[in-house]
Amino acid sequence: MENPLPATPELIAKGKAIFHGKAFCVTCHGREGKGLGNIPGLKGKLPRNFTDSQWQAVRTDGELYWILQNGSPGTDMAPFIPLILSPEEAWQVLLYVRAFAKTSQ
Repeated sequence: MENPLPATPELIAKGKAIFHGKAFCVTCHGREGKGLGNIPGLKGKLPRNFTDSQWQAVRTDGELYWILQNGSPGTDMAPFIPLILSPEEAWQVLLYVRAFAKTSQ
């Protein structure tokens, strides 16, 4: 699966708003996406560092969408689609997540 949405500044901004708001991704992944958010009671691994361009290069959009839909076994990452995010909102968040790697280069 590829992200059906273009990486326009407007859609990335929508993804950022969702990341920092409705989806509360910022709580675990942090404001800079480094996976060092405020994580009381964390039981699993540290949340993913989205600024790691090597990790981003080997992950497909479909994999990241699957994680938003199903959670990530062995971690505290819970499913977000459809409980919290619509499919379109999830794709917007992923546009923003992809932007972290571009800003870290």
